[in-house]
Amino acid sequence: MVIVVGDIGGTNTRLALAEADGPRFRLMHIERFPTPAELPQLLQRYLHRVAPHAPIAAAAFCGAGPPRADGAIALTNHPCVLEPGPLAAVAGAPVTLINDFAAVAHAIPVLDDTDLRQLGGGPGIADAPKLALGAGTGLGVASLVADRGNWCVLTGEGGHADLAPVDDDELAVWLRLRAAHGALCAETILSGSGIERLYAACGGDGAADGAAIAAAAATGDPAALHAVQLFTRWLGRVSANAALTLGARGGVYIAGGIVPAWGDLFDPARFRAAFEDKPGFADWLRAVPSAVICHPQPALLGLARLASTGTSTEFAAI
Repeated sequence: MVIVVGDIGGTNTRLALAEADGPRFRLMHIERFPTPAELPQLLQRYLHRVAPHAPIAAAAFCGAGPPRADGAIALTNHPCVLEPGPLAAVAGAPVTLINDFAAVAHAIPVLDDTDLRQLGGGPGIADAPKLALGAGTGLGVASLVADRGNWCVLTGEGGHADLAPVDDDELAVWLRLRAAHGALCAETILSGSGIERLYAACGGDGAADGAAIAAAAATGDPAALHAVQLFTRWLGRVSANAALTLGARGGVYIAGGIVPAWGDLFDPARFRAAFEDKPGFADWLRAVPSAVICHPQPALLGLARLASTGTSTEFAAI
């Protein structure tokens, strides 16, 4: 059974073929492209090259935006719109469209220890809700809720919830950010463009990109280090807020293009300190496990798992 899967982000698109490999899935012919204005044409060229004669049994794609009532997904940070009809015509198979972090959440049940970098916390509760979030072009948030032996995925737009400062250091930078950018949501900071805004607010070069900021932090640049530290703390606070709202005692899983790429630059102790900094609920949060997803393509893995079932268990915020 060959499945075609695609992760359509605000910057990059990744396409792959997938086959079942025991309880997991084997991803093949993974290719990355700049996200196009029209996906069907790119998909047609890709399939013609890598699978000219292979019958496609199913297809699943995720997009960095909320699903619409008609089943399409308009990307939040790109003009591309994903529509099931044209994609199904190219794939020659039924198509499932879901939010990008819903796809990451679908991967969580088939991740193993080698796919995760543990950040601390207790063992968690096996059938309790789980939270997936991560910063890339935007800030994605999704969750898993157990339902009679299955996992249902809940999606929303948690990245656009308000961002608040907690201590004096955060407040000083937050005020500079608000003066420069107006109302602040979590994605204003916890995203690729967000780390650039944060670095500038910490006194760094406003023209530097995320890779340059990470490199500068690794060499001890004070503004870059401050930006990375604040990013880490705010990610911990936002994660805790979402975990408390959901009751995510099954664990918090960090994905996205930024934190997994940072490696040792991401400080688990700083993240956990901010995560647990909730008066009255520190013990509750201390028991919640957290991990960085190190699997290189969790969204594609989740899409393969979803497409193989033939049904969607996503409940989307429309």
